[in-house]
Amino acid sequence: MNNKPLEPNEPVLLALVDAVTAWQSALEQTLAASGLNYAKWLLLRAIRQNAFVRHEPLVGAMLIDAACSERLLSDLLRDGWIECADSDAAPHICTTAEGRLERVWQAVKALHSVSVSPFNSQERVALGTLLQRMKLTLSDHSERRSRSTTNEPAAALVCASRSSCTGTSRPACA
Repeated sequence: MNNKPLEPNEPVLLALVDAVTAWQSALEQTLAASGLNYAKWLLLRAIRQNAFVRHEPLVGAMLIDAACSERLLSDLLRDGWIECADSDAAPHICTTAEGRLERVWQAVKALHSVSVSPFNSQERVALGTLLQRMKLTLSDHSERRSRSTTNEPAAALVCASRSSCTGTSRPACA
């Protein structure tokens, strides 16, 4: 079967989706070994980098709205990852959790190494360049579409329940 280059079932797009799905699955498995999921991991990273602000959405690789981040903070507090002086204070990584956090970071770095190990350095540079170009093209496309639909109401992300803050391949809060 001969695919046209711009069809959704083009082999490059299918391979990209398959690779991202495999990466997400491996990452979730790696994080689950420490009792974390992707959303909690992102929140811990932001806290460690002093990039998290209470009662505001965490914007990054995945949007985590304020209500969802508060539920995730409660989980992280209960599980001994973070500590807070009170409900409005900035959370901090517990001293006792620093070692665990470092082990998780090392496991994620090992996963990254495994995922790129089939490629030599030139292939990694080429792949990174091509994916960056794809990302920029898609960002431009999204920006153009959003400008053309400025009269339509934007969909708001809301964390409707605790179970939707899973950090799986679905948005953290839908």
